[in-house]
Amino acid sequence: MPSHFFQIGDEPHKKFTEWARSLGDIYSVQLGQQNLIILTSDKIVGELLQKRGAKYSTRMNGSGFEILTRGKGYAASPYNERYRKINPITSAKTKDGFYPKYFFQHTALNIISLLCFNKRTDSVDDPFYREFENLMGTRFELAKDTISASLTWLTAALANNPHVQSKAHQELDRVIGQSRMPEVSDEQNIPYIRAIIKEGQRYCGAIYLGVPHAIDEDDEYNGYHIPANSVVILNQYGIHMDEKRYENPKEFKPERFLGFTGSSAALANGNYENRDHFGFGAGRRLCTGIHMAERELLLGVSRLLWCFKIENASPLGKDGKPIPINLDKIRNGLTVWPEDYKVRFVKMLKRFYPDRVKS
Repeated sequence: MPSHFFQIGDEPHKKFTEWARSLGDIYSVQLGQQNLIILTSDKIVGELLQKRGAKYSTRMNGSGFEILTRGKGYAASPYNERYRKINPITSAKTKDGFYPKYFFQHTALNIISLLCFNKRTDSVDDPFYREFENLMGTRFELAKDTISASLTWLTAALANNPHVQSKAHQELDRVIGQSRMPEVSDEQNIPYIRAIIKEGQRYCGAIYLGVPHAIDEDDEYNGYHIPANSVVILNQYGIHMDEKRYENPKEFKPERFLGFTGSSAALANGNYENRDHFGFGAGRRLCTGIHMAERELLLGVSRLLWCFKIENASPLGKDGKPIPINLDKIRNGLTVWPEDYKVRFVKMLKRFYPDRVKS
């Protein structure tokens, strides 16, 4: 069978989803000598990666990973090629807007650091963290990238949807008030913030095709033969954009998750039909940092919205309003980032200067 490398193009998540609509929710593609099995169904993911997890819990080799990510996987890139000088949020340049990726990388590092070491850092170049990253390898790096990418995506989605921010601010006003910032202990009392986070992971999560699984023995599923040494791809993007699972999937709508009271970690270990999203993977190779990631996102999103109103700083369109941020433009890799965009973080004056704001 000829290789499908050039047919896949630079956005494999979209091509795999397109093929799933015509070929079905499980099919194979060939990348060089590597056979890939593409799963684009919550049911098949549940039945293979969860119920048969013992067979599907190995990982692909490095060369196959490089093919799939086009060599752009941030988790494998050198430290000095990933980080630039952080643009501080308090910079005077923010009046014209800024791209918050590097700010969120620093934020994610500090959240992990506080949870693990009770320590903060002023720079991603801190020798302590570089040494720790060298010891931990990809896991530590991927943890930072997925959280910071998730916050970068979600910030763009919120800038495009000010009505969502308005509802979040109302909830934070009612539950948290003006005198303190949100804490992890507030989680059950801020369901709309939790819904925003879940919808962000579905609508514009940081990973589209997961970290590939592999199978080291032959298997059969509903008449399909899955040969040993195949790479198994969880097409998260395709599942998250499945109209049968999510009504109007291209709409950013946190309300769809207001009925979900369980954590993503708890739901991921239950029936596939009851899962909120598949952003943390599936089966025995579910993201090992899922509990920490949920805490990071809760603190990151709740505190960001407690402190700021996020404004789209794109050029104005013909209607006199900022042009919506295009979330289809991406930088592909294992961790997926949005193309550069500009936003402004406008302080919520009643939080910072309560005496100046009339109630």
